[in-house]
Amino acid sequence: MVALISYRIADALVRVLPARAADRLAVVLGRAAFALRLPARRALEANLGLLSGGATPAAVRDRARSAFEHFALTFTDFLRLARLGSEALDRAIEVRGAEHLAAARASGRGVILLSAHIGNWEWGAAYLGARGTRLHVVARPHPSAPVEEFFARRRRRWGVRPLAARPLWTRAAEALRRREWVALMGDRGAPGARGSVSDWAEALARRTGALVLPAVMVRLAVGRYAACFDPPLAAGARVRDRFRAAVLRHLERHPGQWCAFEPLPEGLA
Repeated sequence: MVALISYRIADALVRVLPARAADRLAVVLGRAAFALRLPARRALEANLGLLSGGATPAAVRDRARSAFEHFALTFTDFLRLARLGSEALDRAIEVRGAEHLAAARASGRGVILLSAHIGNWEWGAAYLGARGTRLHVVARPHPSAPVEEFFARRRRRWGVRPLAARPLWTRAAEALRRREWVALMGDRGAPGARGSVSDWAEALARRTGALVLPAVMVRLAVGRYAACFDPPLAAGARVRDRFRAAVLRHLERHPGQWCAFEPLPEGLA
């Protein structure tokens, strides 16, 4: 109940405060969370150290602080989605790799959207849902059922549905065979199994004939995002290596937007 009240208070503040004031408050709270030296900070700094190409401890710490601030802004923007129209959402987003998105749509196949906790994944899902994509998101449910419904209600507004039923593999395969889309976060462990999400995605693509589409939604400025799509991959296209290369590329360009608060899975570390 305390968690739900906290989220509702945050939602009310975002609704009544001017956007700049709400963002400043979010950054302050993000910095406070960073200063608490939570386990999430230790995991993030370890992950950044692994993938930042020899960055100094000070640089890793600065990037981790930026990521905490960014995560707070990401949550604030997620709350704004509840009061944002589809036209306003469209104006706020530029598309990079539009030809790759078009190719995946035109394939007539199911699509596994393989993303990471870079930028704003909630806006990414809303962007696709607003354009008629039947998108199912594999996400770890919140321990509190009321809080989970708080999030799910906002996602449903954009046509985004959770894929939480068990067995997960079966439900995902059924959706893909219906030529729908399934979104997975590749910087966490495989759902319900050992190994990497990218390997899980490749096996699922092989079984169903689906394509794998790497994509992230990065923040450009206040209220501005870029939806970035890589070329779609068929099963057997070394999905793990291609996904890792995409993560490294986005991490180099946006080092303070990677919110990897858990140890990295096999294949990405």
